[in-house]
Amino acid sequence: MSVDQKRVAEVLAQIRKILGPPPPKPKPKTVVDEGQVVRDADVRVSPADKNYLGSEDGVVRVRRNDFVRINFELYEAQMAEKREDRIRRRLLDPARMGHWDEPA
Repeated sequence: MSVDQKRVAEVLAQIRKILGPPPPKPKPKTVVDEGQVVRDADVRVSPADKNYLGSEDGVVRVRRNDFVRINFELYEAQMAEKREDRIRRRLLDPARMGHWDEPA
């Protein structure tokens, strides 16, 4: 017995209507790794924790103190290298038959 795709979509829509949207994925709580800042974090504090009274609404906010900077010169060099590699591969195999691909 095969099931029609329209019927599957209807059943899934009814299930979503009953259950509501799926819960959001939990945010990562890792702040540092071997002393290096990894990312910002909003960490929930348990009311049993002695630091709960000093927190804002039971959340400790950890923010990076530096800005992330993008090295555009390096990015442009990498994109130029990709373009050159793509051109070189097209010259090796213009019909895209896969016979002349270089080993990875």
